[in-house]
Amino acid sequence: MASERSKTGKGVFVTVGTTAFDGLIKAVLVPTVIGQLSDFGYTQIKVQHGNGREAYVNAFTPELERLVQKTGISIDGFDYEESTRITELIIEADLIISHAGSGTILDALRYQKAIIVVPNESLMDNHQAELATEMSKQKYVIQGKLDRFDASVALAQTYKFKHFPRTGSKKFVEVLEDEIEKAEKDKMYGEG
Repeated sequence: MASERSKTGKGVFVTVGTTAFDGLIKAVLVPTVIGQLSDFGYTQIKVQHGNGREAYVNAFTPELERLVQKTGISIDGFDYEESTRITELIIEADLIISHAGSGTILDALRYQKAIIVVPNESLMDNHQAELATEMSKQKYVIQGKLDRFDASVALAQTYKFKHFPRTGSKKFVEVLEDEIEKAEKDKMYGEG
């Protein structure tokens, strides 16, 4: 499914977290987006598809296969990894494309990575959408749309992401994690 390529180019890490998010896999693994990523100098795409293996496999249409062959871009998929390996993949990548899970967002921000987040609208409570909207307003992330994903990829190439400060960032992350926990409790008890 993927061609071999030198590891000298830029990398993308796509993650759906622990729940299925076939829409994100399908939005990324299309010829327009893969061609665009190749044009921007990306040579490796690693896709954590969770239990969405079927969506991952089915994305490799003959057209996408030809493009992968032509560009030499490497696309590798897997279901799950240990959290330490996920952190390594985030560190290695130049661009993170993710469901809007707070853990992935915080890891990307800790390592000052460009990140496009797409809330999984199929989840029962829409905390991902709230988090993505707020983090996007503050310029920490780009909030992507499945139906216009190529626009998000293009924007990520020139976007001036706001980064967590290097010094004192541990305290900031602790405060942010506390606020996320409070917001989730407020929703749970009907206070928000």
